[in-house]
Amino acid sequence: MKLFLLSILFISISFAGNAKESALKLGAENNYSTAIKKAKAEKKMLVMVIVKENCRWCDKLLNKTLTDPEVKKELKNYVTLIIDRDDKFPSDFKENFFPSIFYIDDKSEKSVYENIGFVGKKCFLNDLKISQKTREELCNK
Repeated sequence: MKLFLLSILFISISFAGNAKESALKLGAENNYSTAIKKAKAEKKMLVMVIVKENCRWCDKLLNKTLTDPEVKKELKNYVTLIIDRDDKFPSDFKENFFPSIFYIDDKSEKSVYENIGFVGKKCFLNDLKISQKTREELCNK
């Protein structure tokens, strides 16, 4: 029984963590101002993932979806920001459901696509494609 409880504690600790730790682990930004400046400089869309502590769906997105090799490869074409709901970022992106994912155009600094809640690999990759297509359609108007 003690071994079982220790295992559960270890698993919980390994998945728990704050946004800054997750950003560091994933090679993502953890400050909105820095991330949007980088996105503008590199002419890339910003993928902002807003999480909160003790959110199992946030942990699952961070530790499963965003660590997937195929997802990591695709995210090289974007600037990724992992931020806590209590950190500073524009109020346009404030949500009450977590995780929240915003796909933000580097020029307008507006969201071109959003998703709320956990998404797996296939859905996340599809959302990247949809957001890019939406951004291109908006820029060509």
